[in-house]
Amino acid sequence: MKSKILTLVILSLLFSVNISAQCINGTKSYPIYKAGAQLVNKFDSQGSEVVRIEYDLVFSSKESFRNLSADWEYSIIAFADNGVKDLNIKLYEYDSLLEKWTMVAEDKSTEAHAVLTYKPTVAALYKVEIIVKEFYEGYTAARYGLMYVHD
Repeated sequence: MKSKILTLVILSLLFSVNISAQCINGTKSYPIYKAGAQLVNKFDSQGSEVVRIEYDLVFSSKESFRNLSADWEYSIIAFADNGVKDLNIKLYEYDSLLEKWTMVAEDKSTEAHAVLTYKPTVAALYKVEIIVKEFYEGYTAARYGLMYVHD
């Protein structure tokens, strides 16, 4: 019986340590998810379709991949938590014949969110690079959200 109780105590301690380790600079995950939910609500009410949502941590840059169709014009939106001062995104198209990535669009805003619109000329694999250009003092990591939207 003692070993079962000890096992439960150890598991609870490990679980609580894991939860606090996911807290970057004292910021919890829920605020970024809530911001994303507000955007989804906005896009839904406008009649747009959110075709992908991604949340993750970023320390300097991160990559996300998706096949895009030439049938749609896409808006790609990235947003970050309060530790980010300047967030940018770049969009690359993969050329399978040449086996290389070519940048086709980028957002160079100086805000904690980035938006770009792109209509592919061919269906292909695309890469979005999320780049933190500047953190606020004291921050070295952040949570971000990324959405792919079309009408």
